[in-house]
Amino acid sequence: MVQGIFCALGASMIWGLIFVVPQFMEGFNSLEIVAGRYLAYGLISCFFFLYARKLKKRKYPLSIWRKALCLSLISTFGYYSFCVLSLRHASPAVCALILGISPITIAYYGNWKRKECSFLTLILPSLLIVAGLVMISFFRIVKGESPSTFLFGFLSGLICLGIWTWWVVANGCFLKNNPEIKSREWASLTGIATFFWATLIAVGLSIFHPETLGKFLNPGKAVWSFAAGCFVLGFFCSWIGTSLWNKASFKLPLSLMGQLNIFETIFGLLFVYMLEQRLPPYLECAGAVLLLGAVAYGIRRSRTTSQSRR
Repeated sequence: MVQGIFCALGASMIWGLIFVVPQFMEGFNSLEIVAGRYLAYGLISCFFFLYARKLKKRKYPLSIWRKALCLSLISTFGYYSFCVLSLRHASPAVCALILGISPITIAYYGNWKRKECSFLTLILPSLLIVAGLVMISFFRIVKGESPSTFLFGFLSGLICLGIWTWWVVANGCFLKNNPEIKSREWASLTGIATFFWATLIAVGLSIFHPETLGKFLNPGKAVWSFAAGCFVLGFFCSWIGTSLWNKASFKLPLSLMGQLNIFETIFGLLFVYMLEQRLPPYLECAGAVLLLGAVAYGIRRSRTTSQSRR
């Protein structure tokens, strides 16, 4: 269990970068960022997949590839497209806070799918998470944003939350039902499937928005920043982050995975504060402590449950 917890923490820390990296990719819209990120992820996955095939010859059935295509389509162009829209129209902090609800939604949905613990054990950590998120977001709610812009970003964040909840549970169930597929293998397979969808989007952008190609004809600082951002998002956030999360999904209960996912919000907010070069208010610090308390409680309950089953 300890190894799985550290893998989940590592993935959450890396995924926290998605809240700040797009802010350095000015001049490019959400679809261009999504296509760039996942083209990079796909190319990196193809490299690791071909290298692994040299070491170990293995064929994957068509059903595995279909699952990879389905999960990659929803998680890639559903989740991250709405994530970028929320980042741009609400704010990185608001997007991080909306996705901060995911530990609750993942815990309940995952437990409903696999019945790994009593729903009563999820009530206390859920209340702690809600209280922590309210404390963290208080000043931002009071501050207020442009109503129409904020609402669009807020709704995009909610859609992003629903997609992320479904993906975490579906991906976790698949890995638990197919233990012969290793975490890095599955990260590469979904990466290759993602490359397929990313290529379609890139072709569509070049046809219906030819000005997109014009941005790359005279590469300047913005293009190099975009390329660097795509590499960070594609290699670190996608391939390494997904590999770590896949390994954690295989070793930990889905209900606990949901609670550990709160660290993506914590790391995301930490990176936002670093980008803004400021310290969080005391109320936000207190909210973060409540979030950590919820995770600590969930880990202790999961250990007690696993020991009682033995």
